[in-house]
Amino acid sequence: MSGTQIVVQFAALQQAADDINSALSSMQSELDNINSQVQPLVHTWQSEAQQAFVQRKTEWTNAANDIHQLLSGIRGAVLKAAEIMQAREKANVAKFQH
Repeated sequence: MSGTQIVVQFAALQQAADDINSALSSMQSELDNINSQVQPLVHTWQSEAQQAFVQRKTEWTNAANDIHQLLSGIRGAVLKAAEIMQAREKANVAKFQH
């Protein structure tokens, strides 16, 4: 891979991590909003409807938790990549300063 260049914009990596964090917050806010609207109604439903809702809500919650965990992992990887690349760039700059 002679001649291959890697161009990294550290601000873009930080922005990507911030965007992921914003998406996570928005998703959680939406779920909380839905739960607060539906929760008072759940108590008025009869047993089968209530059980069906609780089952679906559990599935949604588990899926949301999985997405949250995945996106948090991606965010962490983006930040770690930025950290590693910044350290590598500093090391490369130092080679030319001595």
